Amino acid sequence: MAAEMKGPVAPIFREGGSGRGRVVGTGAEAIVRVLKAAGVDHVFGLASGKLSPLFRALAQSEGLRYTGVRHEAAAGFMAASLYAARDRIALCLGETGPGGLNLMTGLGGAAANSLAVLAITSSNASQMMSPARGAFSSTDNEKIFSTITKWSATIRDAARIPEVLHRALRIALTGRPGPVHVDVPADVLSAQCEYDITEIDAPPTSYRALIAPMPPVRELQTAAQLLVQARRPLLVAGGGVARSGGEQAFRALAERLTAPAITTQMGLGVLPTDHPSFIGQGGLIGGPAAVRAMREADVMLAVGCRFSSFMWIDGPPKWWDAPGRQLIQMDIDPQVLGQNAPLTLGLLGDARQALEGVLDTIARGLEPKADRSWRASLSRERREYVDRLLGDAADGRCECLHPAVLMNEVGAYVRPQDFVTFDGGHTSFWSNEFIPALEPRTRFHEPGMAHLGFGLPAAIALARAFPDRRSFCITGDGAFGFTIQELDTARRYGAKVITVIHNNRSWGVIRAGQKASGFDLGTDLSGTDYAAIARAFGCHGERVESADQIGPALARAADSALPAVIDALVDFVPHPMLRAFGASTAAR
Repeated sequence: MAAEMKGPVAPIFREGGSGRGRVVGTGAEAIVRVLKAAGVDHVFGLASGKLSPLFRALAQSEGLRYTGVRHEAAAGFMAASLYAARDRIALCLGETGPGGLNLMTGLGGAAANSLAVLAITSSNASQMMSPARGAFSSTDNEKIFSTITKWSATIRDAARIPEVLHRALRIALTGRPGPVHVDVPADVLSAQCEYDITEIDAPPTSYRALIAPMPPVRELQTAAQLLVQARRPLLVAGGGVARSGGEQAFRALAERLTAPAITTQMGLGVLPTDHPSFIGQGGLIGGPAAVRAMREADVMLAVGCRFSSFMWIDGPPKWWDAPGRQLIQMDIDPQVLGQNAPLTLGLLGDARQALEGVLDTIARGLEPKADRSWRASLSRERREYVDRLLGDAADGRCECLHPAVLMNEVGAYVRPQDFVTFDGGHTSFWSNEFIPALEPRTRFHEPGMAHLGFGLPAAIALARAFPDRRSFCITGDGAFGFTIQELDTARRYGAKVITVIHNNRSWGVIRAGQKASGFDLGTDLSGTDYAAIARAFGCHGERVESADQIGPALARAADSALPAVIDALVDFVPHPMLRAFGASTAAR
């Protein structure tokens, strides 16, 4: 297991020459001290040259837990996963040139999924840059990262480090969360500078608001009136509900209205999958009941949901553009209100506070008029759909495991509080159906960018941050190959992640599409023994080929006290909602 950083409680500062209350230290030491005061406690990166002053400061400080990855993209995935799980920003690092370029990959999903991350890169010394003079690995990081972050800046004066970092954190965590980037040239990291203690130790309350706004009371009253008058109200919970802690209010509203509800891929667990109102998750891939509900609802309340393509049952935005349909959308970001679907009412503010405000209004004497038989029919359709999937899986036509059988067995093994990451496009569809999600922020997709390979790094970060909870990665064989090297990271840090691979030995969806067009090129992934690879990394690894082997293999993996890989041979079976999902973004 990799050793944790040890050293003094804080970076080594000495008393400043300008009087009491001021200290002198390097720019790198100031970064560490500012971030500790901000509550940052996890750092992900790869040891590198230009960042050496920062690594030295990290090594001398307690309270910032470092995880060294094998590729910087994994550092971005890890930092994003921690914000998704707990609303606490983490730091990821990238060296000048290729290190920073690699890091960008991991930030794409953070941007697309509204996850706050702080990324710091180094660059060559200032005298070699702006404009670049030809030093190796020179990149204009501020410009490059500006395309994928909420804000990107370069610190050219060490004295401004506290100011710039506070601004970066304020932008990342205010409104719609997202990644921010700060580039610190090598000479600025090592520069000695005098700092005011009150600035470098400033608490978050001194530079950003910690309480999100609430929509006006009049708008909440209007929303309540629309919902209680609806005959077929439908509720949709996005990631914004999970991040605001609004799950109890969302569940209470569904119960008060007797309304069916669905969750997006970022909102899994906001409404438990065993709740009477639950009719599917993941938007349109949730199954025919979810699609029918979106078509038949007369009033939809969408909370913390930006209406991505997972909601485009007929393509944007005409799926909701029909007479008599009304949409209430609540979101912390004014730019997403009405962006992909025409509004009846848009409410700007915190999801939990808005939901509680609507509930409070209804409780003051409003009587919902929902047709209870509508929710009952949707619930029945949902149950019949899942039963049909399992029945089809048991028909004996598969040479290997059916994906539904594999996920049903895994779903029976995982606990409500276990963390599960879902990696791979088609794999995630089958995972959604059979892995119960009973609590928010326990099941994680990457739907915004759909970046393959995020699952293992994310699961490792969750295992590091929550060592008392089990962490699983459910992935496809193709997706697993993107970050398979992070098995080494898991082993070095003792992160006991259990990875289950849907191994259909191909790029399954791509192969199916190619064959439908009469060719097959570059889709074969057969011949790889992932269990043997896991063992070569010092992890536990085994292969399963039948349903009765899955449970015992999971138990052995958990008992091994090692990171584990279960290589499950499955057939490629198209998920029944795959065609609908493909059609949602098809060229018209």
